[in-house]
Amino acid sequence: MFATLLWIVLGAVLLSLLQAAVRTLRMPPACSWCTRVSGHQVTGHTTQQCQGPRIAEQQRADIDAAHQRDLERRDRQLAGHVERRTAERQRTAAKLRVEQIGTVATRGREIHITGWRFSTYPHGVEAPAGVGQAYSYEGRPERTSGWTVEELHAMTHGGACGCDVARLAKTLR
Repeated sequence: MFATLLWIVLGAVLLSLLQAAVRTLRMPPACSWCTRVSGHQVTGHTTQQCQGPRIAEQQRADIDAAHQRDLERRDRQLAGHVERRTAERQRTAAKLRVEQIGTVATRGREIHITGWRFSTYPHGVEAPAGVGQAYSYEGRPERTSGWTVEELHAMTHGGACGCDVARLAKTLR
């Protein structure tokens, strides 16, 4: 009886050892990268099969590309701002001296600028007396006198206003 019991215990121990060996041999592969990232054992694929490093690298590349696009957009905006400021400075420097204020009025969907007289010399340049040119609006006044429609209109009213000329000037730009 004792021998039978001994054989039963020995058989159970051998069976459990055999089961542990089979489980160890059949254990699914574990990924060390996923295990390290997640903090717990990840099975089902090997480190060589893992897509995690490739996906993480792609995400880093996407973030770097987005950052580079932001930097390029900021540089373009800054360059555009510098160009606009330079153009505004050049236009301001090229403004002709106003000798006579005329009128700025609307006729339908057109703005008419008449009666203005400008010196042929820009601001800051002394001009001989009586040298000037009459101006009648044809095209954009900033190209001929340096003054915009809004600036000429503000001079006629003594400041900015909301009349028909101001509203029409905004829509024609």
